[in-house]
Amino acid sequence: MKKPKRVFLLGASGMGMAPLAFFLRGAGVEVEAFDDYFREPLRSQMLEAGVEVLLEPVPHKKPDYIVHSSAINRSDSRLSLFRGTTSKIYKRGDFLAEYSKSFKTVAIVGSHGKTTTTGMLTWALAKEEFSFSYLVGGRFKEDALPIGNYQNSPWLVLEVDESDGTIGGFYPDITLVLNYDWDHVDEYKEESSLEHTLQGLLSRTKSSVILPGKSDLLSWADENLGVDVSSFEANHSSADFMVSNWEAAKACGRKMGAQLGEESSKSFPGMERRQSVLFEDEHRTILEDYAHHPTEIGSLLASRRKLLPDHWMKVVFQSHRYSRTKAFAQSFAEELGAADELNLLPTYGAFEKYDESGDAESLVGHLPPRLRDKTKVFLDYTSFVDEVYETENPLTPEQVLFVGAGNIDGWAHAFAAIHTHKGDRISAFSHFLSGRLSSSSVLRKDENLASKTTMRVGGKALWYAEPQHTEDLRRLVEASNFFSIPRVMLGRGSNLIIPDEGYHGLVLRLRGDFWNEISSRSDDSFVVGAGSRLKDICRLACHRGLLGFEFLEGIPGTLGGALRMNAGAMGWEIYDLVEWVSFLLPDGSIKEIPGNQLNVGYRFCKEAQEGIALRAKLKAEGRSDHKDIRSAIELLAQKRRASQPREASAGCIFKNPEDKSAGWLIEKSGMKGQRVGNAVVSDVHANFIVNEGGATAEDVISLIQQVRKRVQEEVQVNLEPEVGLLGKKWNDQLS
Repeated sequence: MKKPKRVFLLGASGMGMAPLAFFLRGAGVEVEAFDDYFREPLRSQMLEAGVEVLLEPVPHKKPDYIVHSSAINRSDSRLSLFRGTTSKIYKRGDFLAEYSKSFKTVAIVGSHGKTTTTGMLTWALAKEEFSFSYLVGGRFKEDALPIGNYQNSPWLVLEVDESDGTIGGFYPDITLVLNYDWDHVDEYKEESSLEHTLQGLLSRTKSSVILPGKSDLLSWADENLGVDVSSFEANHSSADFMVSNWEAAKACGRKMGAQLGEESSKSFPGMERRQSVLFEDEHRTILEDYAHHPTEIGSLLASRRKLLPDHWMKVVFQSHRYSRTKAFAQSFAEELGAADELNLLPTYGAFEKYDESGDAESLVGHLPPRLRDKTKVFLDYTSFVDEVYETENPLTPEQVLFVGAGNIDGWAHAFAAIHTHKGDRISAFSHFLSGRLSSSSVLRKDENLASKTTMRVGGKALWYAEPQHTEDLRRLVEASNFFSIPRVMLGRGSNLIIPDEGYHGLVLRLRGDFWNEISSRSDDSFVVGAGSRLKDICRLACHRGLLGFEFLEGIPGTLGGALRMNAGAMGWEIYDLVEWVSFLLPDGSIKEIPGNQLNVGYRFCKEAQEGIALRAKLKAEGRSDHKDIRSAIELLAQKRRASQPREASAGCIFKNPEDKSAGWLIEKSGMKGQRVGNAVVSDVHANFIVNEGGATAEDVISLIQQVRKRVQEEVQVNLEPEVGLLGKKWNDQLS
């Protein structure tokens, strides 16, 4: 393989792909990376390493190679852009197999334990100042080492994944096989298939093979291989599997010419999500572990029972992939049967399609009778924590083990946070987010909101956040869900009244370069971030000579706010321009919805109320000379200046009824100039209430009540508020 100058990584945030990004950057390769779901701190670490993290799956520069994760099918539409070009497309494993041929490669393989053992070996070699490159499929605790690193050395240590069919391309110098329990039944239909595949890898190994002692594979290797064959003491069926991993790492180090001291084992920080104790006191221990194979689970529960024999063992298990759950249901149930109490989460499907026979419920029937009727499948965290969490100290000390390889880690850390703060969800909220947001994100408690609205009234937010990017936003939404903290979006606050008592929840505001980006497209359109000001969109459209954006000039808001309420002016609405909108949905997924499929009404969009608008594509109605567009904008601006007040306001207070304008009805009712405190019905436009300075939210709300009552009495029309009331319902205020 020719050494690349540029590589594009698609699906770059997974623990198979992310180490490759760091490794390639260290080797001097330009790397652009995209993923639907980056997480912190990984995203920030990539940026610090010089990896360009993209908002869309389109590289800025033509890459030599496109490398995609095994979760992305070759037929994926995002790869179609590169077909027929000189850019070569590789699955992650195939790329590594080719790239590693120029190194003295140490391949660590096995059904489980690869990441911990590779981490141990990497840690110990680094302590010995041994020169080598590496890729590890998991984060070191406290990020003690990066997950991937390149050095000018012939040695390369990496995990070789047997799950996706790419193992056949590797030709290692040293191969360490930790175990070969049958797994990945989508790839290996029979139990013997995996062993046969590993035999092929061993046959291609150039120098040394290291195998678990007393194994059939060791006997086969002694008889059939012409390379050095050695073994390590393996005992993964007992509680000593971490000892076995260290023995394997030491054996591998010796073959590389390094003697790994026991002090390295003692100082090894461990790997994230591998037997991590998240909370511990005299009454309760909370631990998470990545175990997702029956053998791993059996070893984990045996070790925890041995360590804390007097503790009641609660296990929370999330099975990983439908195919594995279906194939090993009986084995899973047998190993989980060692628990005193069992709770299940829905199966994490990864890239597999839903299969009822592999969902969590399928395990229940295989459980021993003492667990079968008591085991529950929890679909949401709130019901889980309400039932499992106990504010009082248990009579019997307990250990709660979160086990699985899906998204159960969020549940585990949230559960530990609520224990750390003794049931205080407000404190647990910030504890959970510590280290999970990028350093440039804002999270503040008791933030004053009045200055963040155009009305300039109102109190404080319990929590106020400005996420730096989509991943931060996801984390904040996730945390608010975990700790039952209500949340709202705040744009420029141009159509909103903040109550004097503030908002007892999380206020999210999309500010900064990430959210403000406006990207021009060749088809007379823009892709616009939700935090972009409508005025800026209008200005850029005018500069490019694009029609249809003129009405945005006088609306003092952001695109996100405009999409939430289908903002409009002078007879136009924002959804007249929308080609598609990308939403963060309540379940944490991101979905791009075409404009013609959105449920839009007057000052309303259902999808924007339920989800959070991230970006939108806005399409022009045509082209014209920019001078003519500027003239049209100026005419609209003159009309607006003549008909709308200059003082602080929230814009139009009431929606227009079908046949009459709200402003005309209010004026006809004699309410112009009416005041409560320093809140006044504008003399310029009666549908505006202005703050003459020092008004309170209560002043404004009281005046709205009076105006609505007078209009109903005088002209028998019930005006409906257009302006929002943060955290409250107008029906409760106007009844």
